Amino acid sequence: MFLHKRGLKMTDEAKLKVPFLAKASSDKVYCYIVMALMLFLPVAEIITEVLGKNKVKIGGKFLYPSYYQPYIVGVFGGILALVIILNVISRIVNGKFKLYVADIFFVTFMTFMLLSMACSMNPGVFADGQKHYCERPEIFLCYYGLYFAGSMIEDTKLRKKILITYFFVALMQGVVAFLQTYQIEIYYCLFYNYRVSRRSAYGLVQNTNFYGTLSCLLTTAVSGLFVFSSKLFKNRYIKWIFFAVALFVFYTMLASNARLAWLGFAGMICTYIVSLIVMHKSNMDKESLKKITFDFLIMLAGFIFVIVITTLFTTYITGRVKESKKDVVQSVGSDDFGHGRGKIWKTEIECIKHHWVTGIGLDNLAEAFREMPGWQKGDYVQQKGHNEYLHLAATQGIFALTNYLAALIYALVNTVKKILKEEDDTKRCIRWILLTMFAAYVCQAMLSSSIMNVAPYFWLVLGLLSPRTKPITFKKKG
Repeated sequence: MFLHKRGLKMTDEAKLKVPFLAKASSDKVYCYIVMALMLFLPVAEIITEVLGKNKVKIGGKFLYPSYYQPYIVGVFGGILALVIILNVISRIVNGKFKLYVADIFFVTFMTFMLLSMACSMNPGVFADGQKHYCERPEIFLCYYGLYFAGSMIEDTKLRKKILITYFFVALMQGVVAFLQTYQIEIYYCLFYNYRVSRRSAYGLVQNTNFYGTLSCLLTTAVSGLFVFSSKLFKNRYIKWIFFAVALFVFYTMLASNARLAWLGFAGMICTYIVSLIVMHKSNMDKESLKKITFDFLIMLAGFIFVIVITTLFTTYITGRVKESKKDVVQSVGSDDFGHGRGKIWKTEIECIKHHWVTGIGLDNLAEAFREMPGWQKGDYVQQKGHNEYLHLAATQGIFALTNYLAALIYALVNTVKKILKEEDDTKRCIRWILLTMFAAYVCQAMLSSSIMNVAPYFWLVLGLLSPRTKPITFKKKG
């Protein structure tokens, strides 16, 4: 009423709302939300384990490792959803709504997730109800929210802050994991206690395989900060801090005894080698490229040094090499291959044949085992596919997998183009680091499972590699 008395039209009234909506859903807001999630997960876990070890009751219950992890990821899923809604409203009210490929993928991710949940063969149940193993709808909402948030953050300073956040996460996870190699634990390991008895590292994610995935991603991030430090930081001494921490976390990655991390690490190294060769034909300053190449070789030498020391003084590498040889000689093609992965993968493939449209149900792989001929109550079931691509196809369907692969390809192609053509070396190097992180994760995903306190760190990377530089247009021909 007040606005009408002053002679303002409704369009003017709407415009008054834009500044608030724009600020509430700006790239800075997205940046600080994702940074808060990244840091809060390990910090909250440290607090939880300390309280649990000291038998402190919260709400009349004793705490156990990972108690709050699903709640944290779920709450941040809700926060991100709210900010995304504000962003969409802001774009509509502004009268200049533009649609980007990242928007399309966000919608398709959500659509396939909801369809899979609605058509589940075991409605309302996720990962057989294992609270700290399952990916409920709110967990997926967080994943997709991180993807959307990452696509919104284009500012170079904000992107650098996110990479520095990966560094601090690596530091926290690495220190805890290193102490575990000497059997010094804050509390106890929720999964894989037999590996802990062999002084394996599991960090703050309660599983040696989960830590293998996370430490591989963190090693890639921190080593990237070292390799490209000449273009990202004015302080020339800070690079050696990155170098030391990268080697430190790399050692804990080996100490996780997770062979899937080796696959991710190989993906990172291959990406560096190929990209450095290709970049010699780009428009990048040759002196700058020479410096980056030299720092990469120093980083590579550091990794080799850690591998040699680890081989000489521990069984982290030699033990897994022997086990890998045994797999190849005795178990290829059998159910026992890769600690039972053979059986899991066969079951997933059979599941895909029968539930290829919407999958057997959102994070409901256990039901696939129960559908196998001859299965009886009490027989073996597995909640995770130990191959993210097969797991996605089995639980959400072929179309969902195709959509996910399309998002990966889109991010990869656009990033490579940007790296080759970018004029700003700082922007180029940040994308280059993110590309190596992307490569490391998608390679190790062939042997790993998506887990709610590890996968968020990748979904953010995927979003950061999905630019909003060119909106989708629907121009009529002729």
